[in-house]
Amino acid sequence: MTGFVIGAVLISFSSVMVKLANVPPDVAGFYRLFAGGLGMTVILWRLGKLRRMTPHVWRWSLVSALFFAADFFCWHRSIGLVGPGLATMLANFQVIVLTGVSILFLKERVSRPFLLAIPMAMAGLYLMVGVSWASFTPDFRLGVGYGLLTALFYSLYLLALKFSLTRAGADPLAMAGSVALITGLMLGGLGAAQGDSFAIPDTRSLLALAALALICHAIGWYLITRGIQQVRTSLVGLILLLQPTLSYVWDILLFDKPTSPVELTGVALALTAIYLGSLRRE
Repeated sequence: MTGFVIGAVLISFSSVMVKLANVPPDVAGFYRLFAGGLGMTVILWRLGKLRRMTPHVWRWSLVSALFFAADFFCWHRSIGLVGPGLATMLANFQVIVLTGVSILFLKERVSRPFLLAIPMAMAGLYLMVGVSWASFTPDFRLGVGYGLLTALFYSLYLLALKFSLTRAGADPLAMAGSVALITGLMLGGLGAAQGDSFAIPDTRSLLALAALALICHAIGWYLITRGIQQVRTSLVGLILLLQPTLSYVWDILLFDKPTSPVELTGVALALTAIYLGSLRRE
């Protein structure tokens, strides 16, 4: 359980490192995912499982990588426009989206927690961004839109990954590594097509990108992947709430994010809704 908690704490710094890196959003995605994928490959090698990254696994990783690339395309732009805390909070609405998709298209039964989560999530979203919507700049509004699109694409990525893991019978870490490498190349190609510079401007940027790829992505997700099997199902959703909660805290402490009692109430409602939404899978 300790490793699972540490993993959740480590990934909470992801959005902070994206902001500190001070490079174009798709360039940050390239360095994070390609280097993070290499880090996962090293972990597989150390575990003696490198041979599990078979051509079969690579083929099944393609669809997941497409949705993952769209997820990072939106999330990194949202971080730049609204800050790491709110961007991560909005991205975690994927729990609500994922549940809705499962009910509508996969014919899963509607649970009582989900019925509570939907109005609570909407109320939380309104208090976070709806109350002051008229006073927000166009860029801030665009960032909110990117954050909600992140939730959509992340939920589609998780569905595609779950389907691919089941059909391919692959090792989860092997598929996560191959998806990361493919997604990194996609984002790198997108950045190159837009004329983005891949130069790392200074030492702080280099350290932030290294921490993002190797600590937040490779080690953080490895600990979560390994530890999730050792944690009671009832605690998984609660522990994973550390990511959006701590990301919000880091935004306040490190970047002086302005807050209000109304917004903090919205955050509390959103976190509760996200947790209730996660209960459907237990």
